[in-house]
Amino acid sequence: MIYKISKTHLIVFFLASTRVCFSMARDNIKIDPVISLVKITVEKNNLVSDAKCTDYFLTKNIEAGIDLVDLLEKHGGDCKGDPETHPRIFSVYVSQKTHEMASDKDDLAGLGPLKPFPPTD
Repeated sequence: MIYKISKTHLIVFFLASTRVCFSMARDNIKIDPVISLVKITVEKNNLVSDAKCTDYFLTKNIEAGIDLVDLLEKHGGDCKGDPETHPRIFSVYVSQKTHEMASDKDDLAGLGPLKPFPPTD
């Protein structure tokens, strides 16, 4: 299904994604607490190959009471890859109430249920 999107929505989406990516690049800019929770968990559990080349994109209220954080490959500068692309690594869903997390980390095709995050295996 194709949705019609106005230029205003595209600009807002672009600015939101730029803000998140920019916030990850600079240490002195405040990071949203949901992104911080996911970022700390990812780095503590070594869940990405290069933490410096990972960006986080937050979507508030993807469902009622649930925020979504997409982990994206950062390209350009010291990070390998085409700087015009930002492939998704995986996504993390965060409960706004309990801060419990679930992810599609091991099921990028989206064929199975979300699993607790971080993985417990």
